[in-house]
Amino acid sequence: MSAMTASPLRHAVPGSGRTRTHNSPRPTPARAALALAGVLTLALLGTAACGKKGGDPQTSSSANTVLTTGPSASTDASAQPSGSATAAPQPSSNGGGDKPVSFPTSAKEYGLATLAAWASGSKSKLDLYANQAAVAQFMGHGKPNSQWTNLNCEAQGGTHTACNYRNAHGDDARLAMENTELGHPTATTDVFINRTQYGLTADQYVSDFMAAWQDRNKQRMTRYSTSSIASAFLGKTAPTGSQVQSPTKSGSNWIVQVTGLPLGSGSWTFTVSASKLGGGNAITAGKAD
Repeated sequence: MSAMTASPLRHAVPGSGRTRTHNSPRPTPARAALALAGVLTLALLGTAACGKKGGDPQTSSSANTVLTTGPSASTDASAQPSGSATAAPQPSSNGGGDKPVSFPTSAKEYGLATLAAWASGSKSKLDLYANQAAVAQFMGHGKPNSQWTNLNCEAQGGTHTACNYRNAHGDDARLAMENTELGHPTATTDVFINRTQYGLTADQYVSDFMAAWQDRNKQRMTRYSTSSIASAFLGKTAPTGSQVQSPTKSGSNWIVQVTGLPLGSGSWTFTVSASKLGGGNAITAGKAD
């Protein structure tokens, strides 16, 4: 707080400037009245000067408000000057606040960031990482599981890098990133999505399981059956193709026979819960014949 400048009135002797009336042996009534008025005036001025010694609380508060032209030490650290209203929010000292958008410089990480934006369900986030053609492809496939793993990356045409990913539900995604745009917005220019589908009929459901086996997509196989069934089949060599027979009803289940192609590559029998068709884990049993 700025110190108050002492008033010169504090050092004046009250009444020192008045006319000394005792030098006149016979003061007239008019001169006596003027002398009395002078005494009262100087006395009041002296009282006002003394009153400034302790400082009027209201005057002191007003002085602080007027003289403070910049933020004081007690100003909230999160307050921003009016001229910085368009600046990006800054993180607070305790780690809060909005984090700046990150654009990875490697194709693998850029693809993962793009998939995370898709899984968030926010088109505005996806717009940051993919061009509009790719965004349209993503948005046509709904909102996926967010646990993505990179399978591999490879050069594509000398100007792009293509990376393959799979999530915990067995969804597959192949993203192409433009090399010169890595580290910048909208580097993802093309995408192919193969999401796990849940058949409404027993034969379609088993056909999809066989295709997932051929692709060694354990996550998808597990979604169709159980972890133990998926592991048992993955321990064997999958046929290059399969022929699924029409299912037969057995109580609340369907029994489905499958012949591997080429012929002689194996045959299998699956039990499918009728009540679980269209959802996960409908295959309750599967064995080689």
